Amino acid sequence: MRIAFLGSPPFAQDAFLSLLQGGASGRVHPPAVLVTRPPRKAGRGRREKPNLLEVEARSAGVPVLRPESARDPAFLEAFAACEPDLAVVVSYGQILGEDFLALPRLGCINLHASLLPRWRGASPIQAAILAGDRETGVCLQHVVRELDAGPVLAARRLPVPPRATSVDLALSLGRLGAELLVDFLAEIGEGPLPPGQPQDPAAVTVCRRVRRQDAGVDWSASAEQVDRLVRAMAGWPVAETRLAGGALLKIHAGEVEDEEAAGAEPGTVLAAEDGLVVQCGRGLYRIERLQREGRSAMSAERFLRGARLRPGDRLQSLGQHPPGFLVHF
Repeated sequence: MRIAFLGSPPFAQDAFLSLLQGGASGRVHPPAVLVTRPPRKAGRGRREKPNLLEVEARSAGVPVLRPESARDPAFLEAFAACEPDLAVVVSYGQILGEDFLALPRLGCINLHASLLPRWRGASPIQAAILAGDRETGVCLQHVVRELDAGPVLAARRLPVPPRATSVDLALSLGRLGAELLVDFLAEIGEGPLPPGQPQDPAAVTVCRRVRRQDAGVDWSASAEQVDRLVRAMAGWPVAETRLAGGALLKIHAGEVEDEEAAGAEPGTVLAAEDGLVVQCGRGLYRIERLQREGRSAMSAERFLRGARLRPGDRLQSLGQHPPGFLVHF
């Protein structure tokens, strides 16, 4: 069976490497072609950022296609020439049109980082943390025209650790998803795909792609909600607030100091010695690691040695709870 793999790092890395290794061992069919995002330039020197999937594919002799748009007729022609039997989609980042979906003989399957129908959309890992989900997982679903709405073919569950960040959870789900994908492909062999389990429309929740403005802290929210936002936005875009003078402050880590304390106005600094304790709408939140604009991230204790920040000062709210990328709960 000729498998086309569509994906982009970092989430797709484990799945693609597992398919390469499984193909080498004879357990599953190896990828016949990799479709990944075109090269991107980053950093001050605007150098092309390496794509680990492409590096590994070329090392293994797997052809690589890098279209700007998956709807480009030239790409569709090149993809059809690969004669794919099955397309495996893992965090590819583009909407696939009907012309594409009709090309693989067996269809297209998608590895999604949630237990569908919960958290359809582009940011299921951040959504699960922000919503306080105690369990998440990965699933394989048949790709249809409607986003993440196809029948679920297989799934595996994962408890969400109490202090997990989006970075932590993505690593765990990436590994779990790779195992699920290889086991599923080994089971179906040459095909066909099983019919799968239709999703319950009444259980659908949706999340769109996270944007920079979704990382703004709302100090009128509870300390628990602020903590979830900080953990959900870890890595990128990182939770943000502003000092009274307007300077931007990124919050990389912290914890709930008190779940119920109230009295001061939300955003008020209550302690600024060995840590930075802030009043929330309900409860107190201790900032442990932060970053001033244009500076490196540092501990709150080190930051406070040079910052003119005193108890009674207020941090500004820059967002609302819940952020706009959660369409509904």
